[in-house]
Amino acid sequence: MKLPDDFQWVEATPDDDWSGARLDLAGHPVLEVAACRGGWLVVVLMDDPRQPQANVAVRSIPAGMRWSARWALARTDRLRVLASRRNALRAAGGEVAPPGLVRAPRAQPYAREEETLDA
Repeated sequence: MKLPDDFQWVEATPDDDWSGARLDLAGHPVLEVAACRGGWLVVVLMDDPRQPQANVAVRSIPAGMRWSARWALARTDRLRVLASRRNALRAAGGEVAPPGLVRAPRAQPYAREEETLDA
């Protein structure tokens, strides 16, 4: 699915400390397809409080990228508004996210701790 030119996919390389893909809008992370519990999770990094979006489990990175593209296309105008607010805040020297822009933490891979059983 073709996204507007101001959207860009960044895919992790073997040298990165993360795996998956991230969708950026004018340099701002919007969504990330990240490894989670042996599968993949689409994590919304630029969330709109008017339309909150839960994380979505997907079966692969390409499936996550397809879902993310449809999601972003449905919200292109609103995402651009949120990104422009972020740019204005950066230009003013502020570090705090403005109202209407919520940065969700990156999903951490699930690490299972084995518990020894007494026989």
